[in-house]
Amino acid sequence: MAGSTLFHGGRVITVDSTFSSAEAVLVKDNRIVAVGKDAELLTRAERDTARIDLVGRTLMPGFIDTHGHVALFGLDELKVSLTGATTREAILARLARAVAAAEPGDWVVAMPIGDPPYFLNAEAVRAAGAVPSLADLDRIAPHNPVYIQAPTNRVPNFAVLNSAALRAAGIDGSTRVSPHSTVELDAAGRPTGVLDGALQPIYNADPLYQMIERAAPRAGYAEVRDGIAALAPKFAASGTTTLLEAHLTEPEELRAYVELLAAERLPLRVFYTFEIDGRDSLENIERFLRTLRFAADDGFGDARVKVNGVSIGLDGPYWHGAACHDEPYPGPFGETVNPGPLIPPAHYRAILELAARLDFRIHAEAAGRGSIQLALDTFAAIDAVTPIRDKRYVLEHCEFPTKAQIATCARLGVAPTTSTNFIYGKGEEVYRRRLGERCAAVAIPLRDWFDGGVPVAQSTDWGPHEPLFTLWQSLARRAGLTGEVIGPEQRISREEAIRAYTINGAWALRMEHELGSVEPGKLADLVVLSGDPLTCAEDDIKDLAVELTMLDGEVVHCT
Repeated sequence: MAGSTLFHGGRVITVDSTFSSAEAVLVKDNRIVAVGKDAELLTRAERDTARIDLVGRTLMPGFIDTHGHVALFGLDELKVSLTGATTREAILARLARAVAAAEPGDWVVAMPIGDPPYFLNAEAVRAAGAVPSLADLDRIAPHNPVYIQAPTNRVPNFAVLNSAALRAAGIDGSTRVSPHSTVELDAAGRPTGVLDGALQPIYNADPLYQMIERAAPRAGYAEVRDGIAALAPKFAASGTTTLLEAHLTEPEELRAYVELLAAERLPLRVFYTFEIDGRDSLENIERFLRTLRFAADDGFGDARVKVNGVSIGLDGPYWHGAACHDEPYPGPFGETVNPGPLIPPAHYRAILELAARLDFRIHAEAAGRGSIQLALDTFAAIDAVTPIRDKRYVLEHCEFPTKAQIATCARLGVAPTTSTNFIYGKGEEVYRRRLGERCAAVAIPLRDWFDGGVPVAQSTDWGPHEPLFTLWQSLARRAGLTGEVIGPEQRISREEAIRAYTINGAWALRMEHELGSVEPGKLADLVVLSGDPLTCAEDDIKDLAVELTMLDGEVVHCT
């Protein structure tokens, strides 16, 4: 067990029902046993209690990320990072080091050119002439396929390959397989190594991209596990103590989380959902769900790794022209798009009704207004047979919900999860430039959620992965490309922003009795910050340092 620890001499933001403040917190084993004044708790602490003087710093509950992707983005930790590499020489130097460490014939896969998570500077780096030529890549890697990936979360995009990778993928100057993606050619009609278009796997299923992916090695279980092991400590170091893997999940990821927990290498609480393939037949889906009956009702596992229900996706992002909206809108290539849901409505309703009959908690991914309405209509139909309010079905993404949809969530007890990081990543290019000011004004409408009495929860999703950045975005609502404010009327207060990332997240997980606030009896998930997010300058919030993270009474990060 962890023993006992006394934090004293600081500002404690409790996030209790009155949002009270305190000076000291006493932890014993993995629980908070007392919160109060320094004098009282210093007297109460036993002789062998570890004492941590906060010296005026701020202690608050650990952040609860209700839509994070440690497993998915953990795989990126195993690739060559090009973050900050803005010259051809810098990019080639990083690739050359990776080639030198590889065996002949091994693929060398790099992250996209530009800076993650949204690679907003990628086109500027390309315009500056920093993209390596085919000759450059062949010189440093004559015996290894080299593949610089395109960013999944922006379209149009570009990837870069050397000759060995092009040959392995079967791509040459005559390749024409995609309506939107192309092989760039030089004046002589030969590939330059650059591919342009919609080169990503999740939302556009681009045929040119698939040619590369069929040739490149796929991540196996060891890579999934090692990626999680590499990325999870970074989440903990930024103050995240609990994370929900809400969708785009694979069973091997759950296996990896359990293995890392057993090896004491998982510094997070992880809640996990099994994803339903809505393209499958109802008979196969029923067979799948009956296999998972152990995770029905309140889920399966414990407070460190727990299966929290099943998830199902209805659409993709607006950036890709894949969101199911309530009217046509401009797509990524200048065309007007009006996609329907990924799953026919009747089949979707049959799947959710089946999951409800089997007593599963449902996590519904719905970015667009049209898909939000389909999900809520289906929830309401289920509720008419068996009330769902106590189940707290989750509605994910929710980029442009209407006030009427918010009212429905309040009536049904739905737990919405969203992310103001979407404003940072696509607020100018998608929300304002493509969808227009009317949509931009109500993008990620945190104000409307709070005013509607719905405890909306924040998350990082595509990133940035640091909670304090997302907390700042709740207030600032800045587009990363231009710095302009998107939807200023949807700003919320600092207190509300903290609630959205702590107790509201706990509520979405049905764990508010254990997590989300600094109160006696709750699990000791705490963070110590270098400053006070309630009083510091607004723009300083994102730059506050997380100096200590405690999980279950154990320090898992300390500067």
